[in-house]
Amino acid sequence: MAEWLFILIDEQGVYALFIVLMVNCLGVPFPTSLVMLAIGSFAGQGELTLLPFFVAGLSGAIAGDQAGYLLGRSASSRLFKMAQSIQWLDKALKQAEQLETRWGDAGIFFSRWLLSPLGPYVNLFAGMSRYSWVRFSVWDALGEAIWVGAYMSLGVAFSRSIQKVADLLGNATWLAASVVMTVFLGWKLMSLVAGRKRAGPS
Repeated sequence: MAEWLFILIDEQGVYALFIVLMVNCLGVPFPTSLVMLAIGSFAGQGELTLLPFFVAGLSGAIAGDQAGYLLGRSASSRLFKMAQSIQWLDKALKQAEQLETRWGDAGIFFSRWLLSPLGPYVNLFAGMSRYSWVRFSVWDALGEAIWVGAYMSLGVAFSRSIQKVADLLGNATWLAASVVMTVFLGWKLMSLVAGRKRAGPS
């Protein structure tokens, strides 16, 4: 699938990236992390200009998140009823509820990049629970900027060696390494946030 996405983005450019990330943030699983690493690598080699792709990727991700939020807000009663009969949806929404209840705004932020598989369901539940749209939008945009920017920046940083590494280790191993790095950084940040919550206002 990654090869097909590379061809699509190579032919259609920023428009394809916008659509791919928008659909991905609605819950369709695409290897978008690999795509953004590759885009950063191409930019690092001077084959494309990074800024338009960053803007397109960020805009697409935010558009997908906003669509999920609006769907949850406008169809909350139907979604609650569906969750009663669809086990996987019920489980995902409960996980999203737990994340939102425990972390609040930070839960939305972390679900953009550190806990990204939960992201589409956090969007839905935020709308279903009438979470503040302004707060959702602010933390959503910040989190997506980190997600898109971090992967593209990694691609730029390792542009000279990324192809050799990918050829030697394979896409799955390269993706796993990037996920481990993301989880480590996220764990450090979450620990910092949790420590400040426990300390309380000074």
